[in-house]
This record gives sequence, C-alpha cells and structure tokens, in this order.
Amino acid sequence: MPFRKKEDPAELQVYVSLMTKNQGNLRAFIISLMPGSPDVADVLQETNAVLWQKRHKFEIGTNFLAWAFKIARYEVMHQRDRTIRDHRLVFSAEMVEMLAEMDPLEESDEEVMVALDACLAKLTEEQRQLVEARYTPGRSLEQQAEQIGSSPGSLRVALHRIRTGLKHCIELNISSRSA
Repeated sequence: MPFRKKEDPAELQVYVSLMTKNQGNLRAFIISLMPGSPDVADVLQETNAVLWQKRHKFEIGTNFLAWAFKIARYEVMHQRDRTIRDHRLVFSAEMVEMLAEMDPLEESDEEVMVALDACLAKLTEEQRQLVEARYTPGRSLEQQAEQIGSSPGSLRVALHRIRTGLKHCIELNISSRSA
C-alpha cells in the first residue's frame, strides 16, 4: 500500500464543505448532460465517490466546481457506456413504430430483440449516436440536425438508410439462426 501523508483536518473540513455546498450545482450539471435520464442520482453518487477518492489530488484554493464538473462529465460518459453495454437504450414511440412496421416475422419478439441488439452493435459510432439521439424521447430531428451542423433532410435520408440496414440485418440474423 503506497504511503500517504496524514490529511490535515482543516483542509479536510474545507473539502467536505466544498463537496456539500456544490451538490446542487453538480446535480444540475449532470441533469444537463443526461436530460430525462433515470440514472442522474446514480451518476451523482458515483461522482461523489470519485471526488472523495481523489480528495488528496485537489488543491485548496483552486476551482473546485470546475474540477468536480470534469469528474462528473467522465462519470456521465461511463454511465452512457454502461447503458449501451447493458442494452438499456430508451427508444421513443417512433422507434417502436418503425420496428412494428417491419415485415412480420414468424419469430418471437425475444428473437427479434436479440437480433436488433446484435445489429445495433454493428452500426458505426456515428450511426449509433444518430439513432440514439433521434430516438431518445424529447429530441427532434431538427434539434439533432442543428446540433451536428446538418440539415434535417440529410438526417432523414441517413436514418432511412440506417433503418433499412437494420431491417435487413435483423432478417438475416434471424434466418441464419433458423438454418
């Protein structure tokens, strides 16, 4: 175990005070990065745990909030990765309708969802981000286009191609399992 100098009680008290005083700011910052997510409280808790573990790296007198926001940003990214890995991507009603419009398959809903997960995993990062952003509740195509500096029309075309590719991939995935 590496040697650490003994913590100064006065510095520790200042650090705890900074953490306590800035909880509302941290929560608001995390919410701004994860609007509508049910995971905000978990990310705040993880952020606080990291802040506590790294307390010896913070220099009293520097900008605590900027430092805490940087750690929170990393924790939000970790949560996003966990959400994608755990296949907990939240789809809007529009995405569900798109899936429902696919040619009827004789397979079970579970097989279709397994195939969908496999096909989503094959998308490029850019395609996955576009699908995720577009089918997240509360986001519009126009907002997404503005955010990435594109036109709504070009996003419609890109999404149509992605949906067509997903449909084809799902059908191939299921037919290869049946064979």
